[in-house]
Amino acid sequence: MFTPSLALLAQTTGIDAAAGTSDGLGGAFVALALGALQLIVSLAIFTFSINQGLNVVSRMIDGIDIWGEIKRKNMAVALLAAGAVVAYTNVVAGGVESMTGGLTTLVKGELRDGIGALVSGLVNLFVAIMVAGVAVTWTFKAMDKFTKDIDEKAEFRGGNVAIGILYAGILVGASELIASGVSGVSSGLTGLVSALL
Repeated sequence: MFTPSLALLAQTTGIDAAAGTSDGLGGAFVALALGALQLIVSLAIFTFSINQGLNVVSRMIDGIDIWGEIKRKNMAVALLAAGAVVAYTNVVAGGVESMTGGLTTLVKGELRDGIGALVSGLVNLFVAIMVAGVAVTWTFKAMDKFTKDIDEKAEFRGGNVAIGILYAGILVGASELIASGVSGVSSGLTGLVSALL
């Protein structure tokens, strides 16, 4: 994520390494600083996403100690936890991408559009974080309605790998669809904020 962003930032700021101009050097430092900032933000959000994804799973299957089950080599719970973390990070990644787009626009020197994109990117990141938790919770509630004759908690506790695979797949698939929706909100927000500025 860091290297492509740096390349894009360098490309959009018109940095020409061969020219060696002070403008090119200044642009390169700005691109490097923004790339480093993006990396730090991404790592912080990744850590937050892991924690939140596991917390949501813990709330949904209360009474089951996730780490205790993983220690017992319970593959069903491990698959569920992995699916929740992947789902959470998929949705939040759209918010990070939107924020990065705003930074890139700012570096290009398009101040009004850049501020609009950055503000909408930050709002979109906040929305993505909120939606990610709701999406995981919603998946569990929907599955409870579809599987009235199955006690999911008992199946997870018993190490039913099939239910772990099913839930992980549903969570990842749902997150891809929801991430697309969050991306659409981002585009609308960028246009709205730019129009207001």
